Amino acid sequence: MNVDSRIVPLCGVKNFRDMAGYRARDGRYMRPGRIFRSGHLSDMTEDCGTEMFARDIETVIDFRSPREKDRHPVRWPNSWIPDYHAVPIGGNAAAWVKELYDRLSDSDFPAKELHEQFIKAFETIPIENAEGLREFFNTLIDDHKGNAVLFHCTAGKDRTGIAGALLMKALDIPDEQIMEDFLLTNRAVNLDTATEEIAQWISKKAGRTIKPTDVVPLAGVEASFLHAAYASIEKHYGSLQNYFAEALGLDDDRLEKLRDIYLA
Repeated sequence: MNVDSRIVPLCGVKNFRDMAGYRARDGRYMRPGRIFRSGHLSDMTEDCGTEMFARDIETVIDFRSPREKDRHPVRWPNSWIPDYHAVPIGGNAAAWVKELYDRLSDSDFPAKELHEQFIKAFETIPIENAEGLREFFNTLIDDHKGNAVLFHCTAGKDRTGIAGALLMKALDIPDEQIMEDFLLTNRAVNLDTATEEIAQWISKKAGRTIKPTDVVPLAGVEASFLHAAYASIEKHYGSLQNYFAEALGLDDDRLEKLRDIYLA
């Protein structure tokens, strides 16, 4: 499957993608039109809802915190009201980024510190939010109705990126394809344009010029982020297999059930 064909331009929803066509080691492929990932749905239009309905998306898994949902509530369009699952998965990056904005007026933009905070978030999320990730997999397996599933956070890149990578790991997709999907965010959001816009906004707030390269973690992702998540899992559980079994409840039978649902 062509990489860019997975990116679906959708009015009101950023970073919307079909995780189709990635090939597992057993020769099967991720089914087209069964697993979608995206940013938040708060800006959906009625036409967008019609497209969601047409794509047979029946289940939505929302990783955002209650505060994020208060800030950007979802108002379901009349054409599409899915089975909604609130599965809050936190991280330390969001609060730190707010603190960064608050202190910009009297300090330099901390580009190195920003990068380190996102590394820390990726190290933290799989461990401290294992219960939420377990619920994510339980929903995919136990609440499957034969329809498509959409999972998302606010930007569809960090928490959603970790969940997407773990899902692909569970489906036994090779690492190079997992990284391809993870980094596809940078093309979906048009990283050069996005970082330019963010840098201009922060520059205005700070009263001095901020370089677009300094704000990449706010708009996109880097391979080092996902490597940090893997290393943290290895450190705390010894192996990904142990993490799946002990933290996420994915024993061999559960993994095979997951693969039978989402691979063809």
